[in-house]
Amino acid sequence: MKSIIIYLFLTLIVLSFSGCAKKENLPISASTGKPGSVSDVSVKPMPGGAEVRFKMPDDNNILGVKAVYDRNGKEVSTFVSVYDNVIVLEGYDNQETQAARLITVNRALEESEPVAISFTPKKSPITSVKETVQIIPDFGGPRFQWRNVDRAPITFEMYAPDSTGVLRLSKIMVSSSEQMSHTIRGYPDEEIPVAIVLRDRYNNFTDTIYPAGGKTLTPLFEEKIPKGSMRMIVLNNDTDFNFHGGRVEYLIDDDWRTFGHSNNGTMPASFTVDMGQRVKMSRFVVTNREYWGHAFSWGNIKTFEVYGRVDAPSADGNWDEWTPLQTPKECEIIKPSGIGGTDVTPEDIAFGIAFDFEVPFEMQAFRYFRLKVTGTWSVTTFCHPAEVDFFGQGMGN
Repeated sequence: MKSIIIYLFLTLIVLSFSGCAKKENLPISASTGKPGSVSDVSVKPMPGGAEVRFKMPDDNNILGVKAVYDRNGKEVSTFVSVYDNVIVLEGYDNQETQAARLITVNRALEESEPVAISFTPKKSPITSVKETVQIIPDFGGPRFQWRNVDRAPITFEMYAPDSTGVLRLSKIMVSSSEQMSHTIRGYPDEEIPVAIVLRDRYNNFTDTIYPAGGKTLTPLFEEKIPKGSMRMIVLNNDTDFNFHGGRVEYLIDDDWRTFGHSNNGTMPASFTVDMGQRVKMSRFVVTNREYWGHAFSWGNIKTFEVYGRVDAPSADGNWDEWTPLQTPKECEIIKPSGIGGTDVTPEDIAFGIAFDFEVPFEMQAFRYFRLKVTGTWSVTTFCHPAEVDFFGQGMGN
């Protein structure tokens, strides 16, 4: 019995070692000799690289084609299967003549004679983006803006002062949007240092980029617009928010614990605020009702539209008289976790119930603000927002 146990123990040891053995990428067929090379090769330069087309050899044992080339001083390769006839070489950040080799690989992992190609890449996406970057004063901080016509994924590292005034990495964004901007807020209207560095997925990066004319800028003054002179006005096609303990005036009472509440069957639901003065608005904050400990359920706002108007609106609430503050018109509150439905994570709960939305810098000052709720988290036919706040500069009457 003892000998059987020892045998089993030794067997388990052997199996455990064999299970940890490193696997090798072995050929999937016996040697068939060196495969033929690709033919009819054409090369089309593209931003930061080239598109290479070719004809595969007439051979059923071909596995695919790899391109071998140098990028940033390191040899790299790109592989496509036998079912493709195009291979893309990318990641260059210069417009110098480049060389590559196209090599056919068969199922025995045998390689053909290489076919040499050369090309001159067009201007790289990261360089094109760099040339459009601007750092300009915005409300409460620097505004970083750029264009990305190639829609390549670029990492933007934005630098702004910390609490001691030292320039530090403040925000990292990855974006492939054609046009984008981001403002880092929280600064007084005093001169501060700011900068940005761009990187791409091939480890190309730019020099540090500063504002035009120097390394500093002075943010525009931003304040929370006082609500003492604000009032709610109800246009003919606005919604009654005086149901179930809610009051329409609670939407601007600076108390997130109170709320406005529309009745069943009233979606989409709109309300209108007379801010009491013209406001050059930088952003607004929508606060949802805290329901079940978070902001992502029941009649809390999920999607909405916002509008502005300089002069007193018509009593009928004709939407054609109002200017959308966002493009596209519909705004959406998105959970930090990104999960759908009304389920929440600790991250979602910790985020809170207030959501910040920027107003385009180019938008003129206006006095009347209008919000139309188009969807709630639980797809209800009513809604119950808690508060709306405005930031920017008051311009007087």
